[in-house]
Amino acid sequence: MAEVIWTTKAVEQVEQIGSFIEKDSPFQARRVVQLIIRETRKLREHPRIGKMIPEMERDRYRELRVFSYRILYKIISEDKIAVVGVVHGARLFDPHWLQ
Repeated sequence: MAEVIWTTKAVEQVEQIGSFIEKDSPFQARRVVQLIIRETRKLREHPRIGKMIPEMERDRYRELRVFSYRILYKIISEDKIAVVGVVHGARLFDPHWLQ
């Protein structure tokens, strides 16, 4: 089973997403944040469950989708996964998200 770690930037992005949605619906904000976290838990047993990030085309950079959000992660090793970003899918890809 792999360890899933979150970068500070990814945590901040999820908090920002929650805060933004909360303005309209506290219920939906909790739901979206919970689903994002739940999806990343799957990585512990299935690190390659996400598809390769199309803009990168590197096997170790992958993404999961929750609603319109992209959960970007990096396979550091078979035992360690890093969630490096959570961004809205409508945004143009920025390679700095992965750093």
